[in-house]
Amino acid sequence: MNKKRMIIMLAASGVVFGGVFGFVQFKNMMIKNYFANMPKPVVSVTAQAAVAESWRQTVPAVGTLQAVNGVNIASSVSGLVKEISFQSGQGIKKGQLLVRLDTDVEQSDLRSAMADADLARISANRQRTLVRSDTVAQAAVDKAEAELKVKEAKVAGIRATIDKKAVFAPFDGALGVRKVDLGQYVQPGQAIVNLQDLSVMLADFTVSQKDLAAVQVGSPIIMTTDAWPGRVFEGTIAALEPKVDEKTGMLAAQGRFANADGALRPGMFAHIEVARPLISEVVTVPVSAVSYNLHGDSVFLVKEAEGGKQAVRTFVMLGERKDGKVAVLKGINAGDLVVTSGQVKLDTGSKVDVREDNPLARSAKAE
Repeated sequence: MNKKRMIIMLAASGVVFGGVFGFVQFKNMMIKNYFANMPKPVVSVTAQAAVAESWRQTVPAVGTLQAVNGVNIASSVSGLVKEISFQSGQGIKKGQLLVRLDTDVEQSDLRSAMADADLARISANRQRTLVRSDTVAQAAVDKAEAELKVKEAKVAGIRATIDKKAVFAPFDGALGVRKVDLGQYVQPGQAIVNLQDLSVMLADFTVSQKDLAAVQVGSPIIMTTDAWPGRVFEGTIAALEPKVDEKTGMLAAQGRFANADGALRPGMFAHIEVARPLISEVVTVPVSAVSYNLHGDSVFLVKEAEGGKQAVRTFVMLGERKDGKVAVLKGINAGDLVVTSGQVKLDTGSKVDVREDNPLARSAKAE
């Protein structure tokens, strides 16, 4: 009896567990089928056709600007600042007085030296007169003339020191911030003020030796700066280093740019492009259309498919960038419709709705 009851219980348990297991399998199958057949969401994107353009190839470089003339004005002698004849930031002309140091001691030394020189001159003239009458030997005349030259040289030296006590502008330019005050004692070489000639700017940059054919003295170059976005400065290559750096394979070059309005300043960083003579046909897309990752650069193309448009990821080989566009050397053709925004939500096969503008930008404008 007990054995029969046990068999019935086991059979009932098997039926129950089998039903539960079958239900779970059926449920998972239905969920899988639901997700497999679930319609994919349509992603709103913007798109633009790839364009074939004629691009002049350029050699890019990063440069540092310096003035055609620029120097920290300093005195070559020490002394007390007696006069300051300029204001910080003012324009200055060549030869204009900037600073005068105290010369009281030198003026006193000059008067004493001039008196000694006058006495030596009188003595030399007397000896020349006496030698003609054979009263003194020629040696006495030579000694007197030598002493006269020594005294005159001392006078000239003191006058040169006095001249150095006055500091003048060596060229036209714009002064910086004054670094000395009245009554201050300055040492030789101590900076008084910075002077920069901003009429012409020089840009120092380096290029690879493989681009030497495109980088020649007189070649046109263009420059942009972060300080003046959208403004392009045109210049020429003024000088090339005659030697290529054997450690880096780079060649130093210097560009020259007119700067009549003073927009460019020494010390600024600049983006420089040297134009090559070769013009090539390239396919371009907006930079925003490219997705960058470790597996390679790619774009999403909009393709017609059953049920509407869909996105297809396509890997590309990129070239140089210019004006917000990038050249695509391989992977797409001119006329292909490329997604320019909304790529984050896309994958190959995603359905897309191509809008005329960015829906995020449009919603931001509405707010």
